[in-house]
Amino acid sequence: MPDNDFSDALGERALDAVDAVVATVNDKAVRPAIVAARGVVFGVVIAVVGIATVVLFCVGFIRVTTIAGHKVWASYLVLGGLFSILGAVLYSRRGLPPDA
Repeated sequence: MPDNDFSDALGERALDAVDAVVATVNDKAVRPAIVAARGVVFGVVIAVVGIATVVLFCVGFIRVTTIAGHKVWASYLVLGGLFSILGAVLYSRRGLPPDA
């Protein structure tokens, strides 16, 4: 039975080598791909929910202000001012362009 011990040891070494290669590929390629895919999916979900929330807020605000006073221009003025201020704040926080 000495031959059987040699083949068992060789089989275990081969199995350990395959296991090490699979673990390395998993750590180097599969895990970063899974993290990137999760980031993309969560980013898209957050963007869609955020856009829907902003649109529903605007529609609700316009409906509430037009029912209360029947003046659509006032709600447009308030929303326009709000979005203008938000745009100005975001524009002031933008990054500097790279030197070309």
